[in-house]
Amino acid sequence: MKFLALIIGLSFFSAIIVGVSHKQANASSLSRESYNRFNPLSYPSDSSLYSIGQIHQLTDKQALICPIAHYVSCIKQLPARVSAQLPLRQSVSQSLGLKTAMVMPVVDQVIAGIVVINDKLPVVNQSVALNGQAYQFNLEQQTQLTLWHELGHLENISLQESHSLQPLTPYQHEWLADYYLAWRLAHESGSVSLIWQQLHRRNIAVMNTTGNIGHWSSPQLLWLLNRYEVDDIIAFEQYADFIADAYPHAPQINDTEMDEISSLMQRTFGRGAVQALPHYMFWQQQRLIEVLHPTLVHLMGAELANAWLIQQFSEAEKVISTDE
Repeated sequence: MKFLALIIGLSFFSAIIVGVSHKQANASSLSRESYNRFNPLSYPSDSSLYSIGQIHQLTDKQALICPIAHYVSCIKQLPARVSAQLPLRQSVSQSLGLKTAMVMPVVDQVIAGIVVINDKLPVVNQSVALNGQAYQFNLEQQTQLTLWHELGHLENISLQESHSLQPLTPYQHEWLADYYLAWRLAHESGSVSLIWQQLHRRNIAVMNTTGNIGHWSSPQLLWLLNRYEVDDIIAFEQYADFIADAYPHAPQINDTEMDEISSLMQRTFGRGAVQALPHYMFWQQQRLIEVLHPTLVHLMGAELANAWLIQQFSEAEKVISTDE
């Protein structure tokens, strides 16, 4: 039975392993107050753990953050009841691949899970081709953002265990993990600029590969940015209180809608899209245009972005004029 949770966890979280281009976060950019607030606790007591991994305090439990190179040494520091639930290094390395990080939840009263970090990916940007032109998007502190996203999965599992959250679909798990990231960013930096970065990064990922639609949290992030100022988010000292306020009102996209949006994405950005079909899936165009518009403006500038959208979508002119 002790391996049952691992099997369930790995099969479920194979859908939520996150990979991005990244660089090392600049720890000095964090305020001393924020650092003290979120500083990991010394559990286990063996201080040698900090040379090979780090224990991070979550709301109710703790998470081990471990570079893949030190995975074996990391899990040796965990209680046997926890390490017995974790797979061998070879299996973890294969699952991690070229991704930045992956999370493995465990069943335990103290430890929520382990986040494995791939620390050998120094790429710091994303790129996307639109209308025959390549556009580059630079990423700041993306390793840290990815870590907070993964920790968000563990926080949300904890909220489910306490019945503060209802059972979640894999897609809900993804965008709620980005809500934890947004809450952390507000508290750590006092700014929403990197929340916008996460929104743009999610949009670019799905424009490049529609298979990333399961991680497309941009609709929910855009809603969050329109609803809350940074001070509003900071006012929620506890993440659970923030989610209790935001989750019931955030956009929910059901499977049918997601399939339709994915089809519209594929027809617009996929390799087989050789000509525009402006009326294709017109009933899903407004939502897609509203979410993509800020990213396209950031990449192309307003004039080119608006012209491109109007060429691609029959509903674009109406949506753009409403926004302006």
